Amino acid sequence: MSQKLANVLQLKVAKVTKNKKLDSKKEFESGIKKYPLDKAFITKTGFRGDEVADLIHHGGETKAVLFFSSKTYEKLNKLSGNSFEHDDMAHYGENLLVDEIDEADICVGDILKVGEATFEVSQPRQPCWKLSANTSTKPMTGIIYNNGLTGWYARVVQEGEVKKGDDVILVKRAYPELTIKALNRVIVDPLSDKEVTLQAMKCPVLGEQFKASLEGRAKLREPKNEPFRYHNEPQE
Repeated sequence: MSQKLANVLQLKVAKVTKNKKLDSKKEFESGIKKYPLDKAFITKTGFRGDEVADLIHHGGETKAVLFFSSKTYEKLNKLSGNSFEHDDMAHYGENLLVDEIDEADICVGDILKVGEATFEVSQPRQPCWKLSANTSTKPMTGIIYNNGLTGWYARVVQEGEVKKGDDVILVKRAYPELTIKALNRVIVDPLSDKEVTLQAMKCPVLGEQFKASLEGRAKLREPKNEPFRYHNEPQE
């Protein structure tokens, strides 16, 4: 299999900076405010020059790069009443902004060739309260979570240079039932599609943090009504 899926519209990286919390004057450190480059070298743990503050929930080899879609930007603008453009600061912390495809078109385990680099899709992004803070939109995290508009993380199989304008080539697809869209649906309610939930929990390449969240929620009597723990700012 070798199929062109999309093009890279933007490539973005960031240093860790201090950012304002949404409901207080307090600050938090994050690398969410990423800005465009024409090209960058991707290593096993991310693009050179791209920093991560919260190493518990972000970064590492499983979450080396965050893909996001221009189509998802448009959907989130409509749902949130915003008019964000995707050609400047990363409102959603994305590294690679692509066109043509979104969460319905990508599966966990997909092998993607982009420029000199090769990626393996690892899991959906699990949205946290920092997305609301970065967009100055209080319901944003919930909008992203409930509508499955998360983007997707990937591991780096082959390091190399990636450039704005590069093709996104699908090289291999091993788990066609486990689309990012389907996984986002069952993380909200694992009982809504028990077959997908069971396949996901058995999938050897699905990120362990996402798998652990899914397994925990699958044990709940009414998982859809259980508040998602990443939504709210931590109490201090």
